[in-house]
Amino acid sequence: MHRAVAGLPLAEKGLVLGALLARMPAASFAARFPGAPGGRAAVEALGAEPRPVRAAVVAELMALVRAPVPAGVERIHPGWLRERLWPEPSPVIRAATLGLPPEVREVARALLRERDDGDDGPAEISAAGAAELRRRLFAGLVPLAGPGAPTGPEAAPLMALPLAAVEQALELRGAATLGASLRGAPGEVVARAAAGLGERLSGTLVAAAAQPGPPEARAAARVLAARAAAARPADLAADLGARALAAALAREGAGAVQAVAQRLPPPLGRRLLRFAGVTG
Repeated sequence: MHRAVAGLPLAEKGLVLGALLARMPAASFAARFPGAPGGRAAVEALGAEPRPVRAAVVAELMALVRAPVPAGVERIHPGWLRERLWPEPSPVIRAATLGLPPEVREVARALLRERDDGDDGPAEISAAGAAELRRRLFAGLVPLAGPGAPTGPEAAPLMALPLAAVEQALELRGAATLGASLRGAPGEVVARAAAGLGERLSGTLVAAAAQPGPPEARAAARVLAARAAAARPADLAADLGARALAAALAREGAGAVQAVAQRLPPPLGRRLLRFAGVTG
């Protein structure tokens, strides 16, 4: 996808599509949508591109917004899918998930088993009706694969990892950040912090504490560590990792933050969104 729109949230991508179809100048876009500066920049950048490039962007964006489910839906953490399906009647769950990837159908089957009505057949519904139902149920979830997926160096590698490995990567990042904040500290302080994180993460912390680095990096890590400590989370490494990743994702856009958040359990994903200042 064109770099001008790749990092935008899904809603802003839709605004840019509308502006391109309406041939709206960037100044008019800014006046109409003052809360979407990224969209204004995208409209301005695309306005300077040759017509074939703009046509290709329009085609990609139309495919993106018309998709009944976000590409890579099977990579979304089951917790987010469960939240979308749980309020719906059982016939709607069956109809909406019929034919979707096995990971999505398993979430649906688990819900239906909990309701003790998992043996009924799917509701009678047309293909068009099922597509519209899916658009409503999965609205707001961003693609994790294909043209709409994040492409930045921080977010893109996290799209391909198994779900459990994404959370582990966040914890390792938190341990490394805590270690960086302790560079120059007495050995007993580092050892105490490592013991607090447990055997699985202690080596990462100790290695990071022993590495040389610029004072600015240590100062930034100390700020994040102090904020995490003040919040007193039960999962310090994951919380600190989410804070560090939120800062690293700043240049990749809100869409990238949301994509990563969807690969985490919802409570942790929402913390990542909050730390990054993204509403999702």
